[in-house]
Amino acid sequence: MRNMMKTYLPVRNYIARSIVWIAVLLTILAVALPPEDCKAGMKSPPPEKIKAIIIGDRVVDIAYNLGVLPEAMSVRGGLWPMAKKLKIASQILGCPKCITKRTPTIVPDTAKRRIIIEKHPNFWLYEPEVKPENVVPLLEGLDLKIDYVDFTQGIESAIRQTAKLLQREGKGEKLIERYTEDLDKAKKGLRVSPGGRKAIVFSGTYTETGKTFLRVEAPGGYSDCFLLKPLGYENAGDVFKKATGKEWFYPVVKKRGNWDFSPLLKADPDVIIMTGDALAVQKGLSDYLKANPELVQVKALKNTALYSLPFYCDSSVVEYPAILTKWATALSE
Repeated sequence: MRNMMKTYLPVRNYIARSIVWIAVLLTILAVALPPEDCKAGMKSPPPEKIKAIIIGDRVVDIAYNLGVLPEAMSVRGGLWPMAKKLKIASQILGCPKCITKRTPTIVPDTAKRRIIIEKHPNFWLYEPEVKPENVVPLLEGLDLKIDYVDFTQGIESAIRQTAKLLQREGKGEKLIERYTEDLDKAKKGLRVSPGGRKAIVFSGTYTETGKTFLRVEAPGGYSDCFLLKPLGYENAGDVFKKATGKEWFYPVVKKRGNWDFSPLLKADPDVIIMTGDALAVQKGLSDYLKANPELVQVKALKNTALYSLPFYCDSSVVEYPAILTKWATALSE
């Protein structure tokens, strides 16, 4: 019996490590596929820069898809993944909260001629009191042209308004046509889970110094509203919750030098989703499994259902159909 156990444990450890590395390789292959811009040969001209400040992620996203970027913008740069790409061509003054609370003089000091402001009934899920139009009282007395893009009538209306302000009406109608076609196609292709399936959404950060940070998205957030619920999945992230009160993310803690993934045993998710830097999550899981091979019994690991997917915070509104399609492809049974 003792000899059998000696043989069983190494085999079990090997299986656990193999499963994780298979998932890692699958994710690397998915990330390595050429993006659409590369496959298209980058034929689109670079965005035209206009002398204006745009305040609001969604308006910036629409403007970018119309081939326009402002000289400066106020967006949720730490939350919106696309902001890292856009800040190369347009200055980020701070998020709409920062420009009114932390640095209230930055917009008045930067504004030269024109400001375009997003009006949205639910601008920021995490901080409902933050609204782009809160900057307007700070601009009193300045000789500025202030325009608004109202999202209360939906994305198509907002695209049409933005296109008119940027004198891109023709491109605006084409963008609306493309967006509606993409969204209809994405929704028709959804294979909704019959229910009872659970997911955990990890957010990973891998710094230039090699340090990693891990957190879990709480139920009720953006992934729930726009992706998990439409696909029939339950967010089981509450197993990582440590304190009382409402939180949007739960930090993953460390024990004895390793990230503690033991709550996964209790949740037993069908799928593990990795947003941000997937490597941080993959490395953490790999290290934990070496010392805790029993984690391989979690359904998501047993079935190699680990997927690196884009985070969506209702900023990349034009890209939402493509993001929904990616999540649906990964989570389809």
